[in-house]
Amino acid sequence: MPQLPDRPILPITIVPLDGGREKTGRSTSNETLSDLRHWQIEEFLRQTGKADNTQRAYKRQLKSFSAWCNKSWLDVTPSDIGKYRRDLLQQELKPASINHALNTLRAFYQWMRRSNGYPVNQPLPTDAIGLERVEEPQDLHIEKEDMVDIWHALSTEGATRIRDRAIVALLSHGLRASELSVLNVNSWNGKRLTVHRSKGQNVSEIPLSKEAQQYLETYLEWRMQQSEAFAPTPDSPMFLCQDPKHRGERLGYKGLYRMIKKLGVIAQVNDIRPHRFRHEFGTSITRKGVDPMYGKELMGIKSDRVYGRYTQGALKQAAAKAYLQAIGEDEDED
Repeated sequence: MPQLPDRPILPITIVPLDGGREKTGRSTSNETLSDLRHWQIEEFLRQTGKADNTQRAYKRQLKSFSAWCNKSWLDVTPSDIGKYRRDLLQQELKPASINHALNTLRAFYQWMRRSNGYPVNQPLPTDAIGLERVEEPQDLHIEKEDMVDIWHALSTEGATRIRDRAIVALLSHGLRASELSVLNVNSWNGKRLTVHRSKGQNVSEIPLSKEAQQYLETYLEWRMQQSEAFAPTPDSPMFLCQDPKHRGERLGYKGLYRMIKKLGVIAQVNDIRPHRFRHEFGTSITRKGVDPMYGKELMGIKSDRVYGRYTQGALKQAAAKAYLQAIGEDEDED
């Protein structure tokens, strides 16, 4: 048998199926870094146990920073945080938005230290960064005349008026729109409303006024008279959609928001939205002298600073009244 000529053995090159070039060590390193930072963000969100909306906001802020600063979290310096802050300022973001981004980074690094992911003897890069100055929170309560117009609009005929009156009555007891939209029929026991707070893990029991009780009971009785899709079973949603496309489905946050905006147009009240009813409740109870400790419980608020936006109006009103009384004048006098 004739011998074949000697030929050099060529190295085997593995070509990716997508036809791409072989990845370099540098790109692999960058991908590993990106994966690690992403994992740390997810672990932070998992362990902090914040409400869904808060977690989404945290995740958005942290991913935005990690896209801006291509470093590991341990390599980030105070200078990097300062440059990021200046970049946000150049984007003409509102001070509150800039502070939210910085506070998110601060919370993340504090978590890293608690979880032994950051050296104990090394200052955090967020320690020396100050916050932007923000304007004093505005009192967004609803004027008496506007409330009269809103309830007048609710008194008119309409396919959803029975439901809408009950919704406004509950919003006027300090509920967030997100909390109201997840209520079930069994959240109401005939005297108090059990509310699972959207911020934090706590649960509040809210006593309803007799008027609010009547509106809610009237709505539930109306549901009993409707088709099976509206039958109020204990585990069914408290408030349902009534439009043909989503008839009988839970009225979610977006549907609730649209309903209130439409109500504002009918009542000719500007800038009316669900959260303003919450502000009205907070302002009202402070002006009536409800202890702030009880007010925070009713509204599901833990921070004195946050609750302070409702006490400001009451404080200013009380101060003006005390001054006029001291000089022997009445505010109602000409």
